[in-house]
Amino acid sequence: MPRAVVLSHQDIAHELGHLEPWLDEHRYAIERVHRGDEHSIDHADLLIVMGSPTSAATGYLLAPAEVEVSMVRDWVATGKPYLGLCFGAQVLSKALGGEVNRLDRTFRGYVDCTSSLASEGSFEGPWVVWHDDAITAPPGAEVFARLPHADLAFRAGNAWGLQPHIEATPASLQRMAIALGAPEAAYAPLMAALAADEIGPRPARARVAQFLDAAFGTIT
Repeated sequence: MPRAVVLSHQDIAHELGHLEPWLDEHRYAIERVHRGDEHSIDHADLLIVMGSPTSAATGYLLAPAEVEVSMVRDWVATGKPYLGLCFGAQVLSKALGGEVNRLDRTFRGYVDCTSSLASEGSFEGPWVVWHDDAITAPPGAEVFARLPHADLAFRAGNAWGLQPHIEATPASLQRMAIALGAPEAAYAPLMAALAADEIGPRPARARVAQFLDAAFGTIT
C-alpha cells in the first residue's frame, strides 16, 4: 500500500477536498503531519504540501518556512513524487532555485488555465487561485500554466507545483476563507463559481482525478 504524507497546518488550508477520493481509490495510507510538530517523511511514497497564510517570498521567508524549503529540497532530490499546492508550490520553487515575490495585493479569481502541454490537458479548466505571493518557476522546470504576473503550474522531474487550489470544494473554500479572516464579498463569487462547476460537464473533482492519474498514477 503506497503511503502519502500530507504536510499542512492543523486548522487552515488543510482540507484535502478533491484529492481525498483519488487517494482513497488508489489505496493510499494517508498520514497527516502538522507544521510545527516533530515528524519524519522518509517512509512516504508521495509528499503533499498544502497551503499556508505564511509566506515564501523573498524578504518574508521566516525560519520555519526556511526549514520547510530545505526539507522539500531534500525530498525532491530523492526523486520521489511531490505535490505542492499554493504555498507548497511556492516552497518547491524556492527549494529548486526559483523566485517567489510579494504581490501588492491579494489575487483571487476563478481562473481558466490553458495548459501548454497537450499531455496534461486534464489540468485545463477553471481553478480557484488565491495568493499573496507570485511564483517564478525554477530554472529547467516545465511551466504549463501561467498568468501575466506569475507562473501557476510547473513540473520539475517528479515534483509538481500548483498555485491553484485544485483541492477546493465550495465548503472547504468557505472554511479556509473564514479562517483567513477574509470578508464574504471576497470569497462568495468563488464559492458560486465552484458550485456551478460541480454540476457542469467537466467538474473539478473529475479533472483533479484525471490530473492525478497522469501525474502519480504509476506509484505502487
